Amino acid sequence: MTINLKLKNLIAVALLSAMSSLSAQSVEGKISLAPEASVAEATLSFRDIPELKKAFIDITPADKKDGLTVGELGIDAGNKAMIVKFAQEIASKNHGSYDSLLIAHKGKLLFESYCSRGRVNLPHFQASATKVYTSMALGRAIQLGYLTMPDLDKPVVSFLKKLDPTKFVEGVEKITLHQAMTMRSGLRISKEQREKLDKNPTLLKGQGQIQAYLEHSEPITAESQSFLYGGGQPNLVMQVLDAVVPGTAKDFIKKELLDKLDISNYAWMTDISGLPSSGWGASMTSRDMVKWGTLTVNKGEWNGEQLIPKVFIAKATSRILYTDGDVEVYGGGKDVSNQGYGYYWWSGDLKVGNKSYFSSSAQGGGGQYIILIEELDLQIVFTDHDNDNTTLQLTAERILPAFIKSTVATINGKNSSQDEFPAFEGPYLGQTPPGMVAEPFSLGIISKKSWDGEGIFSPGMKEFYFTKKGGKYTRRTVIGFRQENNVWTKYLEFPRNGETAFSPDGKRWHMAEGYKDRIGDGWSERKSLGPMFDRKDWGIMRLTASTKGTYVFDDYKNKVIRISRRNNGERQAPEKMTSVVNTGEWTAHPFIAADESYLIWDSERQGGFGGNDIYISYRQKNGSWGPAINMGEEVNSAREDFYPSVTPDGKYILFNRNIAEGNTDIYWVDAQIIETLRPKL
Repeated sequence: MTINLKLKNLIAVALLSAMSSLSAQSVEGKISLAPEASVAEATLSFRDIPELKKAFIDITPADKKDGLTVGELGIDAGNKAMIVKFAQEIASKNHGSYDSLLIAHKGKLLFESYCSRGRVNLPHFQASATKVYTSMALGRAIQLGYLTMPDLDKPVVSFLKKLDPTKFVEGVEKITLHQAMTMRSGLRISKEQREKLDKNPTLLKGQGQIQAYLEHSEPITAESQSFLYGGGQPNLVMQVLDAVVPGTAKDFIKKELLDKLDISNYAWMTDISGLPSSGWGASMTSRDMVKWGTLTVNKGEWNGEQLIPKVFIAKATSRILYTDGDVEVYGGGKDVSNQGYGYYWWSGDLKVGNKSYFSSSAQGGGGQYIILIEELDLQIVFTDHDNDNTTLQLTAERILPAFIKSTVATINGKNSSQDEFPAFEGPYLGQTPPGMVAEPFSLGIISKKSWDGEGIFSPGMKEFYFTKKGGKYTRRTVIGFRQENNVWTKYLEFPRNGETAFSPDGKRWHMAEGYKDRIGDGWSERKSLGPMFDRKDWGIMRLTASTKGTYVFDDYKNKVIRISRRNNGERQAPEKMTSVVNTGEWTAHPFIAADESYLIWDSERQGGFGGNDIYISYRQKNGSWGPAINMGEEVNSAREDFYPSVTPDGKYILFNRNIAEGNTDIYWVDAQIIETLRPKL
């Protein structure tokens, strides 16, 4: 240990000691109790709660036997001091009117603080964070079989049997649960019309509320079904929940979620419809907010019981759409980017140094946050009563650095400031592998707001390549990374001339009708496959090969996929594949398994999720290809999904997703889905 490091830690310990008058768990181990609201205070309006005379800051939260696992803030002294100092600044109102800050790491509550009007036993109004609880309740209904994941794409009106469809405005059948939970229902009710409806509350009881919305909205069109925050859309979800579960939505939420999470000290307002308020109106203690976050971090599992499907949690917390430029979201800042929206969960990239961390967050106006950073296994809860929208920025600046073991600026002595790409440490460029629902790959670093796609690993998993266009890359450019001593660094780039794919042995790098051969640690010049493939009446984008030497490639000029086999060492003339593959408006980007057991490609055809979808066909015993199977919502989306490939180790599928004009990201998903979809013989 150097003298400077010793001095740094001594200063940090001294800082902690100096703050012990604020801390519930001081360095001497003296314990005080978290502040509680008295019986009289608990009856007051929140605005009338008296402010604490002294803040409570605890680096060893008490075990209250409330379902939360607790521990000690066990990071080094310097980083521990960072958190305590930040809490002290919050208590001094240097950053707004916060009432609490709680931090859970690796499944344990490690830090708990209250100031201003915060109390450990006082439910704090949640504002729009209530929407997340509504979303989770719908997920619980799916887990119990009252709804299914495919039901999310069905019309909302199909679940509400008390409505009169003869009075609906045009296009109502286009509103699905998926669209209502992503704020894209298309409902457009004027302020004047809402005021008229509010003057007749009897018309808004029960499903009459939805009847009124669907009668008095502007017509629902493709143009109106764009992101628009608010507008009564959560009411649609709560009404469906009430219609499909036994009993009432209120009783269902209490029995199946709140009781399961041991949440008894809460409030939940009743909407004018008579149902629980869906878009705002809940109140939860800060510790109970941690429970909601923990349930989500644990992929819907609580105390060994699966309360919400993993696939629903993954979709709810994913970035289904970008909101940048559409609305002024709650938590902006210079280190917050790529903000988006899932099923009432917000998302955003939080930058620390040269690396960005994907976050999902429940957000409520006034400053209520449940922030999840999966890569760091970190959860942060804030409550506030007058926030100025800096919470995510403060999280990036003041909390994340304390939980990042090492910066990405230098790894193993290698400077990672080259261009815009840092060094990566660990398998798969240091990325946390996905589950059975597709997730962005290296979001904010490789997958950014530019054209970033065609991601492939080379056989051996020691090289990674992708294609980029945007920023300084004015044309599509192939960028390569190589792993040495467990560290990935960029090692080459060149203008793309054909989409790329490796032969199974890794000795040949195919590039449309051309290829490069491996020479030592480098590559030869690009060569042509010859006149059989280099034809003016064809336009090859991607060509992949099996271990038998079979080529499968697309032809964008004729919108078909072709196949060329080897027979007794001789290359056979390419043939157009059957209608199993070549069906639809567009068929392209094939990937053939090394053993030819399956073929994956993308196609725009009827029955898909929207735009290009990814399909798979399995080789039959007679050598033919089985029916095309859409790879489902775990892979496909309402956008264009294309260019699939399987990593050489067989564990993951990588593909492109077109997010917006000029913005394509790389996604990946567990390749086990290939076996899940394989027809059972």
